[in-house]
Amino acid sequence: MNIAIFSDLHGRLLLAFQLCTRWQRETGENIDLILQAGDLGAFSDVERLDKATRRYAEHDPTELGFLEHFRRYDPTVDMLLAGTTCPMIFVRGNHEDHVWLDELEQQSGETIVPIDAYRRVYNLKTGLPWIFQKGNEQITILGIGRIAAPSGEEDLQQGKYIQDYEVERLSQLEQQPLDILLTHDARPDFVLLERGVKSKGSTGMKEIEDLLERNRPSYHFFGHYGGPPQVRTDINGLTLSVKLADLHWERGTSVLERGSMGLLRWQNRELHSFTVLNDPWLKEYNIHTWRYL
Repeated sequence: MNIAIFSDLHGRLLLAFQLCTRWQRETGENIDLILQAGDLGAFSDVERLDKATRRYAEHDPTELGFLEHFRRYDPTVDMLLAGTTCPMIFVRGNHEDHVWLDELEQQSGETIVPIDAYRRVYNLKTGLPWIFQKGNEQITILGIGRIAAPSGEEDLQQGKYIQDYEVERLSQLEQQPLDILLTHDARPDFVLLERGVKSKGSTGMKEIEDLLERNRPSYHFFGHYGGPPQVRTDINGLTLSVKLADLHWERGTSVLERGSMGLLRWQNRELHSFTVLNDPWLKEYNIHTWRYL
């Protein structure tokens, strides 16, 4: 199976689907699944935008892509989405409408919850393994949404922070085989570790660290920290740790950020590979052209 990987979309869901359609056209293969590592930009109404999203949207309306293209049915968008048949599975970031997403989760007994008008975009609940199967190929994915509260934060129950019931759910998770850990935040001190500095307690989520050490998945995909892609073996010695670039435009330009799309080829736990895409056709997509390609 072929799985497309994206980090922070911040509303640019339609662009992600269009890139998958283009990859299919270029390769003659199909994308079977899309995984997205939080900050999808899922808001139920413009009045529910957080301050950061509202501020960025004043300069770049693509930040509001979920509201524009996915909240309500649009036959033109439906036609564009028909270029692929795969679902997009995401975990929550810190820039989402958490009150709305909480309501949708509570209303559903399923592990993944559709949130869009086309039933193509699904929220993966934290701490519940989800199995995706394509033919005789199968992969098990666990999500951990939101971020950890920073040291000294007084309001720990803000929606953007991991909730107590989610922490409890993770603590009860058995030591079962997991293939992919999909999160928004990273293990503690990811930013410092990438710079070769060892410290304790500065950034990241302890629950992610615990799961990486206990369950040792083949891959960990996450986002949140911005900057260029980071691909390296986790300190558990087994997991390939991948942070992609945000799917947005390079600072000061209209060009798509390099390293914002990955491709996982998966047959089974022995046969799989991952690459950050750098195909020449990706350079065709910029803030002016992406709607028409």
